[in-house]
Amino acid sequence: MNPLGVARDVWKRLAPLEVRERAAPLIEPAARAYQRMAARRHWSDVPGDGPIRVVGFMDGSHGIAAGAKLTARALQAVGAEVETIGVSFTDVSWREPIHDRPAAPAWIFQLNPPELVGALSALAVHPQGPRFGYWAWELPQAPRRWLKDAIVVSEIWAPSRHTAQAFAGADRPVRVAPHPLFMEDYEGVTPRPRTAGFMAVALCDLNSSEARKNPSGAIEAFRLAFGGDPGAKLVVKTQNGATHPQQLAQLKAAAGLNVEVIDATWPYAEVLGLIAAADVLISLHRAEGFGLPLAEAMALGTPVIATGWSANLDFMDETTGVLIHSQLVPVRDPQGVYVGQTWADPDLDAAAEALRRLRSRPQWRAELAAAARVRVARQLSPQAWFDGLPEAVKRTVSVAS
Repeated sequence: MNPLGVARDVWKRLAPLEVRERAAPLIEPAARAYQRMAARRHWSDVPGDGPIRVVGFMDGSHGIAAGAKLTARALQAVGAEVETIGVSFTDVSWREPIHDRPAAPAWIFQLNPPELVGALSALAVHPQGPRFGYWAWELPQAPRRWLKDAIVVSEIWAPSRHTAQAFAGADRPVRVAPHPLFMEDYEGVTPRPRTAGFMAVALCDLNSSEARKNPSGAIEAFRLAFGGDPGAKLVVKTQNGATHPQQLAQLKAAAGLNVEVIDATWPYAEVLGLIAAADVLISLHRAEGFGLPLAEAMALGTPVIATGWSANLDFMDETTGVLIHSQLVPVRDPQGVYVGQTWADPDLDAAAEALRRLRSRPQWRAELAAAARVRVARQLSPQAWFDGLPEAVKRTVSVAS
C-alpha cells in the first residue's frame, strides 16, 4: 500500500476544496519530496543477469509509447535479451507486477519524471540494477521539479540535443539518445487514396497541446498558399479531439473546402499510409522534443516543411527538408500544458511560399526526399543508436551475444 496515496485519499475526503487549493503550494512540494525519497530508497546500481527491462506505456498510441517500443526493438536488433513491462497511462499503475523481478543488467524507464516517480514510489520493494530515465521535454528548460527527480535514476537519456540542454543542472549525467528508426517499416507502405493533385498532411495529438503542434498554423499557411484551389488539399490528422473539443472545433472552423480535419486514433500502418500518400508533411511546430513524425516522413520519402527550431534540427537541414524561419516568443498555451519560457513562432508567409515551390517543382521534391531518406537511414539506425549507449549496457549485450 502506498502511504502517500492513502494520505491523499483521506485529504480529499475530509478537506473542503477551498482549503485544499490554499494549502496546495505548501503540501505539494512536501509530497513530491516524499515521493522522490520513496522512489529512490530501495534501489541499487548493482547489475544482475537476465534481460534488459524496458518500462513504458506499451499499449499507447502517443509519442512516448512509440519511443518505448522502438527502444525495445532496437535492443533486440543488436542481440540483447529484452523484457517489456507495461504501465497504465490513465492511473500510472503497473500493468504487470515488478516487485518479484530479480536484478537486471539495466532498467530503461520510458516515463517522464511525474509518472516515473509516482509509479516507483508506489512500490514496497524496488527491483535492482542500473536505471535510465528516457525523458522527453520540448521547451528550453525542463521544470525544476524534474531536475530534482533525476535523483531516482542513474542517468537521463534525452532524444535530442535540444532536450538534453533542457536538463542542464540535473544531478545526474545526461546522454543524447535519438529514437531509432527501422527502415524496413517504411518499405512497401500502401499510400492512402488521395483526391487532389497536390496533397499536404499535418499531424497533431491534441493531448500534446494544439498550440505547440500548431496545426492551425499549417491551415493558415495552406490558405495563404492556395486559397480555395480544389487541386490542392491539406489533411489535418488529429487524435484525442473528444478530450479537447474546443481545440478540435477551432480547427474545423478554420478549415476551408480544400482542408479536411480527421480526428481519430488510427493503427500505425494507416498513419504511415497517410504520410506516404502526401506530397509534403508540414509541421509548423513551436517546439519539439524529437519530432518522430518528421523523421518517419523522411524515411517514407515524403518531403518535410518544418519550423527551423528545436529537436528536428538534429536530423534536418536545408538539404533534407524545408526549414521555416521563426522568432522566439513567450509561450501562450490555452490548454495550459506549457507555461512560461519561450518557443518558436514560425513565419506563415514563408511556409506558404515553400508550399507553392514544392508544388511547382516535383524534381526538387524528389531530391529532398532522397537526401532525407539517406540521412535518417544512417543517423537514426538501431546500430547508430546502440553505439551511443552507456558502456554498461553495451557490455551486457556483448555478453548475451
